Amino acid sequence: MSKTILTISIPILLLLHTCCGNTKSVSKTSVASKKPNIIILLADDLGWNDVGYHGSDIQTPNIDKLAKEGIELNRFYVNHSCSPSRAALMTGRYPGRLGILRVIYPQQKGGLSPEEDLLPELLAKEGYQHRACIGKWHLGHSHVKYHPLNQGFSYFYGHYTGQINYFTHERYGELDWHQNFEPCYDQGYATDLIGNEAVNYIETVPKDEPFFLYIPFNAPHTPLQAPERYLNMYNYDPCSPTFAAKNGECHTPRRPNEWGQGNTKRQTYAAMVTAMDVAIGRVIQTVEKKGIRDNTIILFLSDNGGNPKEGASNKPLSKGKSTYHEGGVRVPAIISYPNMFKEKRKEISIMAHVDIFPTILSLINSKSFPTKAFDGLDMSSILKRKQKVMDRIFYLGPKALVTNTHKLAYNKLFNLSDNIKETKDFAKIDTILFTQLTDTLNKLKENIEVSIETDDSFKAHKEWKMPND
Repeated sequence: MSKTILTISIPILLLLHTCCGNTKSVSKTSVASKKPNIIILLADDLGWNDVGYHGSDIQTPNIDKLAKEGIELNRFYVNHSCSPSRAALMTGRYPGRLGILRVIYPQQKGGLSPEEDLLPELLAKEGYQHRACIGKWHLGHSHVKYHPLNQGFSYFYGHYTGQINYFTHERYGELDWHQNFEPCYDQGYATDLIGNEAVNYIETVPKDEPFFLYIPFNAPHTPLQAPERYLNMYNYDPCSPTFAAKNGECHTPRRPNEWGQGNTKRQTYAAMVTAMDVAIGRVIQTVEKKGIRDNTIILFLSDNGGNPKEGASNKPLSKGKSTYHEGGVRVPAIISYPNMFKEKRKEISIMAHVDIFPTILSLINSKSFPTKAFDGLDMSSILKRKQKVMDRIFYLGPKALVTNTHKLAYNKLFNLSDNIKETKDFAKIDTILFTQLTDTLNKLKENIEVSIETDDSFKAHKEWKMPND
């Protein structure tokens, strides 16, 4: 599939969120007006035990309300790091097939190949004229061909790379905050700005036209920074040292990288999660106020598990981010679609990032399909309760897979039915199952993983402008 790469500045009409991008314009039809709106809320490094509905001490009333009113996806799996999970979400294919095997670092060339069919491109063919990515892209920044506007979106607002300063919006000393192709100088806390823009976007779309809104937050990923109004919710003491203060000295943060640091990492992290929850609440309230909530699919998830060294908690799951243990790959996830999912419940079937694309296509009765086969499954029959729990072996990566009852990881066998903390290795106890799953993993790995050489020679351009050469 070839794509026309946009490199010019975006005209005023696009800045008003009208349809543009690299995909062909699709005329509106009466059918399009009946399509559901789609909102994907993606947290960054959110731990299993960092949402209120999982018993956390962190305040997330809006996410909790979504869980209470929707379907809690209790066994939702992703990759153990962010760029691979985002690539899988956008394509419905394992990141190993895409050559995105790790986080795309600032110095790395490459990204999600324009030859892949992405979710927003298929939605464009289905009459979705409004397709926005608002937040953290992190799927390639070394060439304009990786830009969201050249990957099916009609509007972009946010940052290309990861780990930006939440207040200055800089990475490696350069501004990484953009509206479409152009640098954006909006002032404020990144999470607040993402929430503001998402609300504005929803308000500008005509009520009878469907939209796709992908909101990949950078919260609560490091650097740990939060506005004082949220830190105060967790007993912040400005007269006590911050978590990064040397020798426990109390001083007024002067450098931008010190802004927003609380007394402890956990306190700061909690404040960041609550800030994100407030932004999510504003998005949902805007949808409700517009009178389109019943016909809006809202999906909430995290791109990977939390990092316990940076304030997160995955309890009772074991370990965390960057591992194939449950705490690294099993994340909080919720789906809500009032027009179709009437029953509020906890779903125990295995679901994953690669399932999102095919499931959405099914829910909107799509007549368009990608040119390459999905690795993910259409889980709509499970969500509609037309099918019971699916017996499934899911590939987590080169070192792990998971079934309804067991996990093979790092050459160990864990029985998740009664040992969710993965403390006991059953490899020498259930040798037959261990051998079967090991053989399956090796075959999957051989079929899925591609060998690529990474090029880490990229140098950031002024204001992270994507080059065209």
